[in-house]
Amino acid sequence: MNVLERISEMTKGVFTTQVELAHLKEVRAEIRVETGIMRGEIRELRERVVRLEAAHEADHARMQADLARFMAEVERAETRLSHLLPAGEAPPRPEQGPLERGR
Repeated sequence: MNVLERISEMTKGVFTTQVELAHLKEVRAEIRVETGIMRGEIRELRERVVRLEAAHEADHARMQADLARFMAEVERAETRLSHLLPAGEAPPRPEQGPLERGR
């Protein structure tokens, strides 16, 4: 193999390496863009989870408060009923309701 052939082979290798390097740079740039988009989406998902958890906790607190008010109203009604009944007579108990079945 003469000198010109060797130089030609080396030039082809350098050219191929440059083409591959350019392609790798493009791929790296695309990966950076995609990674940035994914980071933004992950941030939005985390924020949404925080909002959903806060809403869930607020709903739970409202339900607990509603239940406490309902139980207090039942207690007041039982007290009023017991004052209306003759002394020593127990108020009639309704059949088990859905809240008492699990107890």
